[in-house]
Amino acid sequence: MLSALLSRFRAKPPPPAPRAAPTIARATLPQAAAAAPDAHAATGAGARRPLVSAQGRLAGFEFQIGPAMFARPAGPAVAACTANLLGAMRLCCSQGLGALAELPASWLARVPDKDLAHGMHLLLRPDALCADADAVCALISRLRRAGVRAGWNPLSASAAPAMPKAAGRPDFMPVTAPAEADTAAWQQAVRQAGERWPGVPLLLLELPSVEALEELLAPDVLWAACSLGACREAPRAQALPPQAQRTLRLLNRLLHDEDHAAVVDDIKADAALSLRLLQYLNSAGALPERELDSIEQAVLLLGRDALYRWVAQMLVRMSPPRPAAHALQATALARARLFELLARASAAPNPGALYLLGLATMLPTLLHCSIDDAASALHLPAHAVQALRQQGGPWQPYLVLLQALEAADMPAIEAASAPFGGPGRTLACWTEAWHAH
Repeated sequence: MLSALLSRFRAKPPPPAPRAAPTIARATLPQAAAAAPDAHAATGAGARRPLVSAQGRLAGFEFQIGPAMFARPAGPAVAACTANLLGAMRLCCSQGLGALAELPASWLARVPDKDLAHGMHLLLRPDALCADADAVCALISRLRRAGVRAGWNPLSASAAPAMPKAAGRPDFMPVTAPAEADTAAWQQAVRQAGERWPGVPLLLLELPSVEALEELLAPDVLWAACSLGACREAPRAQALPPQAQRTLRLLNRLLHDEDHAAVVDDIKADAALSLRLLQYLNSAGALPERELDSIEQAVLLLGRDALYRWVAQMLVRMSPPRPAAHALQATALARARLFELLARASAAPNPGALYLLGLATMLPTLLHCSIDDAASALHLPAHAVQALRQQGGPWQPYLVLLQALEAADMPAIEAASAPFGGPGRTLACWTEAWHAH
């Protein structure tokens, strides 16, 4: 049966060379970063967090600047920070994703048109420029001509000075977080915003949980974001399904470089996985122009590095259907890549185990299993379980840094990135981890 399946698939170009360990270099950041005069300007554009669309997919990223930069007067540091941020946003948009940032109106008034790009979403932060209605209207018109969507919060009573009425309707607007951070309070806030500004797409950026995010996804929501936490126990933990257990065992073998025959046997034991692997190889054009007659050849030609990444993708796609499944799966793979990249950059032993740790942080949420079941199925070492349970240990710094990165908290990122070569290297790893989302 398996030989018959194998004979159906032909590949075309020669196999790619095995991929070397990722290189973490400043070149992975926008070029503007190299010219920034200080650390805040150089790293501000790397503080990003994922945004979820109303359809539950990864839609883009929010790029954030620390509050300390907002307090600075206009000058070279502010100009470099703005250019760096917009450069990172342009790169994100060029990859087919949305990019969101909040910037003071007066900063944007100084930005040349060449720094703007279609797909950017810029939240205008009210400042002294807003006292000049003509200047604000001219800025909004210029942004829109460049393909940028301009937003602000017309409901805010605390902004001083407020956006002038002449600015009209924003292209989108953030919903102010309610005093009570629960789903019911958020639902009321969203309803009130929609009634007052019908048809204006809404941003929900400080949601308290994945469950709240999924309940609030609706057609009038442009993007939403929430805190996922480093690792959360599933509210109603269930046993891992047999197919997930087999896939976890295979992933563990690959990342611990176990015997080739054992890897092949695990794949052969799952006919569905065997067929998916062959379909992947055929569509990817990764095999030579000849028929394969065994799984052994397929595994050898693909290589361990590419195979374990493919198996990890198959694993996260086994998660039960839910509104934000696509975004959660993308997050799981990005976390795994981040931890592996950080381990390689700091020359830590066994980077593959850190890949598994990153994946394990999302398995309870994705597969509704317990932390213990996820750790056991992946054969994680004791200090990985310590970190997952937030009980300290040598791998806890990875999870502390992860939380800072996902919150786009620059002061926390700068503090937590010290063991990994500083914020510049860390943010380059974060960018690279999301590059192939």
